[in-house]
Amino acid sequence: MKRLAAAVLSLGLLAGGPALADSDGQVQHYKAKPAPNLEVAVKNLREYNQKLDELLSQEMTVENMEKIHQLSYTLENALQRVDKDLKNIASVLEGMHLASEKRNEKAVKDNAETYLENTNMILGQN
Repeated sequence: MKRLAAAVLSLGLLAGGPALADSDGQVQHYKAKPAPNLEVAVKNLREYNQKLDELLSQEMTVENMEKIHQLSYTLENALQRVDKDLKNIASVLEGMHLASEKRNEKAVKDNAETYLENTNMILGQN
């Protein structure tokens, strides 16, 4: 969870800074890896957080800044997907909560299993 928080913070810092530009002053935009579902988003976060961590341990050269700029596109896609899915997971948890109040065993079990499956994936507890 700390790595996810660090990625969010890093992306916020990157987004708030000046954009990198080529010699003509044009900002370079890159194609991001897609995050079509939560599993891929988490995989991309893990992979690209590691790349970001490696780059941050090096001298902050123009080339490394450009590499960070490039990988931020994939990190942003992944976080957008995680954000969307966290909202869905929260809804499932609320369904479990309400079902438990009504003592609806099937709904509690179904919602709890979905909740655990998704949160365990995020937490790396498969």
